[in-house]
Amino acid sequence: MTSQLDNEQTAEEFDERHYHVRACEVMPDGVAGYSQLRSPQPLYLSHAEGARIFDIKGKDYIDYLLGAGPLILGHRHPAIASAVHSALDQAIPNVGVSTKQIELAERLRHHVPSMEYLRFLPTGTEGVQAAIRIARKFTGRDLIGKFEGGYHGQADNVMVSVSATSENRGTESDPKRVPYHCHLPKTVADLTVVLPFNNIEACSKIIERHADDLAVILIEPMLGFAGAIPAEQDFIDKLRLLTKKYGILLCFDEVITGFRLAMGGGQAHFRITPDLTVLGKAIGGGMPLAAVGGHKNIMDVLSVTNHPDDYVFQSGTFSAFPMSVAAGLATIDTMERDNTIQHTNEIGEMARTGLRDIVEDLDIAADVTGLGSLFHIHFTTKRVRSARDAEDANQKATLILHERLLNHGIHFYAGRLGFLSSAHGGDDIGYTLNTIRAVLEELQTEKILTKKQ
Repeated sequence: MTSQLDNEQTAEEFDERHYHVRACEVMPDGVAGYSQLRSPQPLYLSHAEGARIFDIKGKDYIDYLLGAGPLILGHRHPAIASAVHSALDQAIPNVGVSTKQIELAERLRHHVPSMEYLRFLPTGTEGVQAAIRIARKFTGRDLIGKFEGGYHGQADNVMVSVSATSENRGTESDPKRVPYHCHLPKTVADLTVVLPFNNIEACSKIIERHADDLAVILIEPMLGFAGAIPAEQDFIDKLRLLTKKYGILLCFDEVITGFRLAMGGGQAHFRITPDLTVLGKAIGGGMPLAAVGGHKNIMDVLSVTNHPDDYVFQSGTFSAFPMSVAAGLATIDTMERDNTIQHTNEIGEMARTGLRDIVEDLDIAADVTGLGSLFHIHFTTKRVRSARDAEDANQKATLILHERLLNHGIHFYAGRLGFLSSAHGGDDIGYTLNTIRAVLEELQTEKILTKKQ
């Protein structure tokens, strides 16, 4: 005889399967994008609040994905919700310049002084492409440089060597251009020079070979997609000197690191002044918003007034979208007033220190990476300094860890770095660390993890 509880569980399982079948009828894998993909099926969510998300069955999860990073204040922050509602009530058309748009530009420049002039765009992908067009016009050169493991959005010219296996990536002194899960015409791929991260000797030689043709080098001050791998100070200092020597523009892609390592982003943390900067994610507080900016003489190539016949075209239907601008201002207001960056950095250090203590206690071969409010664990015997080191780690073990943590109410971007918000607290970190310890002990028993050598 079937109990009432069995019927309820069967109904819940049916609901999820039912939604998954419906979703797969209209979307590949039943998802809108890769970050929603999980095995055996995605989470089906009902709502979110603070540091937690809730599925359609009412189960809550501590969320370390945070919309892939934008929710620096957590889900449904009251200041952001109020600002967005107010902007919606005003119904300001985004084809006109609002006073709030000017204010947001001023506030961003205050925190990131290298962005003397800036423009708004809806996404980081568009911000990076605008930076590339600006750099090509300013320098008169065609090639762009990017680092292995660097993710700079969805455009073809940067979907190169986002990751690469040992079988196809070449050597560090001669990295191969590896399309990232797409077909790239050779003529497109050949315009992108691939560079090794945190290896200034090999990097210098490659830059010198292409110096006359390189317009810009894109760098994440901390590789995000590859697993929260920070640049080393000496490496990034010497890279800045190299780009100046050869007249190559240096562009910091701070879509992830902006407002997360410091209010001034990675450039404030590393004390480097890039020529161009792209911001995104956290500057919109969860709404779609990005910005590209830099020195006035570089950004001036966008000016129709100064270059009526020869300007770089940049526009977009949803650039400086009023609801996004309102959310951005509310985010900055809250971060300044409450000094949230101190809190998020402190709990970030708590998470990283706790993870290091766990792997040390359990004698597990692993390296913990990250800065600010970002963290990740790599199961490897090596110190992780580059995307190659991360690729060679036991990535399957990280996926298994994140899948099992989901059963305990802890949600990560499967296999990827963890994001923290001001809504996370010490209790969240404590529970997460205790659960990770228990799961890692299980994985040890199952011979999935290796010991230190």
